[in-house]
Amino acid sequence: MKPSKLWYLAQGSVGVVQWVSVSLLLAPIIIQNTGSGGLMGMVIAIIGGFGISAPFIGKLADSYALHRPLQKIALVAHLLALVLLYFSGNGAFLYYVIGGLIGFGTVTLMLLNPTFVLSSSQNQQQEGKGLARLYQSQFVGVILAALLVAGLQSLGFTVHTQLIALMSLTGSILVILIVFPPEQVAQIESEQTKVATQASTNAPWWLFLLAVFFSMFLSANLLEMGPVLLEKLFAVQTSSSAIGMAGSALLSIILLEPAGRWIQRSGPFKVWSCALAAYMVVGVALYLMIGHKVQSFLPVLFMVLLMQACSWSDMSVPAIAARLSPLTPALTQGTLMFAIAGGFAAGTMMAGVSIDQFGFGSVITFSTISMFVSLMFAGALAIKLARR
Repeated sequence: MKPSKLWYLAQGSVGVVQWVSVSLLLAPIIIQNTGSGGLMGMVIAIIGGFGISAPFIGKLADSYALHRPLQKIALVAHLLALVLLYFSGNGAFLYYVIGGLIGFGTVTLMLLNPTFVLSSSQNQQQEGKGLARLYQSQFVGVILAALLVAGLQSLGFTVHTQLIALMSLTGSILVILIVFPPEQVAQIESEQTKVATQASTNAPWWLFLLAVFFSMFLSANLLEMGPVLLEKLFAVQTSSSAIGMAGSALLSIILLEPAGRWIQRSGPFKVWSCALAAYMVVGVALYLMIGHKVQSFLPVLFMVLLMQACSWSDMSVPAIAARLSPLTPALTQGTLMFAIAGGFAAGTMMAGVSIDQFGFGSVITFSTISMFVSLMFAGALAIKLARR
């Protein structure tokens, strides 16, 4: 990677903290220390709930050219969350603070990093290549963090040692970003935004946001609670989930390359549609497995498929938003993050309550039903765009 592009590794913190630390450490720690599925769901909902602030963060960044400072602050928030998790016990308040820090850091990185890429892209080819590299960096973070957790667990090291390792990894990413910052976002009324404004109507934009919102019910629940669900429903050990996550992340790095080329040729809509179809397949497959004796590799295999779908969706939705939104660059991504994080928060909070009332299997049922709703909005969007 060229030195000027090393800032892409900032996206790796999303992989380290949002993907690995939350699912492999935060969720199990909460269950172990408090025994409350409701608290786990609430904390994860807080992480997603920070999407409410995403449009404000985007508007702030655009209005005062704070894109780069806010990017660094987001990484500091991720690092501080891991430090506080190290000192956590059975009190609920500290977990809420940790969830807030992770939520702020993830939302800010997820809206600003694609903004940097899209701002510097001169055409669809550069856009596809840049987004592919950005999200490949995210999965480099997933691989390194998951292998660290799995390796330390297999060697008998405590959760505290695992957290120290992840703190070191996140701190290294912060240092790299300070030394190799991205180019400043080119101005607010960018040519790309003007084109998007002229080509857009409100209906496709809102249909897109609703489809994204409801798709998050499945992706958030199955990713963030995945290792816990696999352990409770299919007796899959956490260390096996960590290894599966690392292998899946490596596969994602490979498959993001053809996905990026697909965007370069055909744009982002087909890639996103493929991701939504994969979400539905995973939800239905896991639902059909509940209550049956299955080989442990089968649910892990479908979780691997889910991670590939998530990587394709994450890469394509910023570009779709830039095409449909009448808003300024970071505000566009902030509004998209509002839909993403709002779906994350609503879905995981309801899933946490569902666990306490109906058991872990209800999360998969609830998530799969929500995916049907998402596909309805995505279908309406496709019809609307086809009639243009």
